[in-house]
Amino acid sequence: MERFSANAKFLITGEYAVLANITALAVPLKRQQHLEISSRDDQKFTWKSYDADGSLWFEIESDLGKIKSSQKFDDPTADKLLAILRHASSMSSRDILNQGFDAVTTLDFNRKYGMGTSSTLISLIAQWADCDAYQLQFEHFGGSGFDIACATAKTPILYNYNDAVPIVKPVIFNPAIKDQLFFVYLNQKQNSRDSIAKFDPRKLTQELKNELNQMPNRFVQTADSVEDFSKTIERHEEIISNLVGLEPVKNRLFPDYKKTMKSLGGWGGDFILVVGDSGDRARFRESGYSHIYSWDDLVLTD
Repeated sequence: MERFSANAKFLITGEYAVLANITALAVPLKRQQHLEISSRDDQKFTWKSYDADGSLWFEIESDLGKIKSSQKFDDPTADKLLAILRHASSMSSRDILNQGFDAVTTLDFNRKYGMGTSSTLISLIAQWADCDAYQLQFEHFGGSGFDIACATAKTPILYNYNDAVPIVKPVIFNPAIKDQLFFVYLNQKQNSRDSIAKFDPRKLTQELKNELNQMPNRFVQTADSVEDFSKTIERHEEIISNLVGLEPVKNRLFPDYKKTMKSLGGWGGDFILVVGDSGDRARFRESGYSHIYSWDDLVLTD
């Protein structure tokens, strides 16, 4: 049996603008997706995918010939998976479709969280096939690829899309104020492609590019002061708000909250990063936001 793992992710800076070759700060998470491959002695394959609660959310059983012949299935998820497998096999020095197999994926995080179910799957298949995960991602899901970088990262990273030839650098980002930071799930799954469509690159002036490129350093440098870190977040939210034409999450959902918060990734859903203490966490829970995590609960900092 072969086993592979891939990290989930959060994008801390540069949402949307990362596609315009803006350097972004991203963090791999302790939550992962796992893949186990068992060989068979025939030309059939099975694929089973389990959510974090142990429930089976996807299953397919078929012949390898159907993958190779590009036959369509009624299930779009199955079609997408088989397209990825065909592509991975075509790039691979090892023929992963030469022999039947049983594949099982399991998640450490709820697949509705927006932490990277698709990107971790791409990374897992690329690890198995020993092929380029970025090529698979760009072909089948698009996006900037920062999530692919996070999937195998050991620490937070600086990521630049670099016109589809990514540049990835490890960075030390373990805020001294992390006991004053927490993550809240908004109970609204965000579609990445819909999010990207909101971005208007024409508004990204050279001055804003320069400022956004400095944001990763500003987040790192101000992470020992709640006041300074909050100001950095507020400026970042202001810039992205103007670029996508949406109100920051604080203005839209939590106008009475006295402290600071920012969206992570696509605006309008998934997780937010919040500055606050234990009392603030309790108030979020009382308001119906039950999925709350500390920094150390989630972020992989080596």
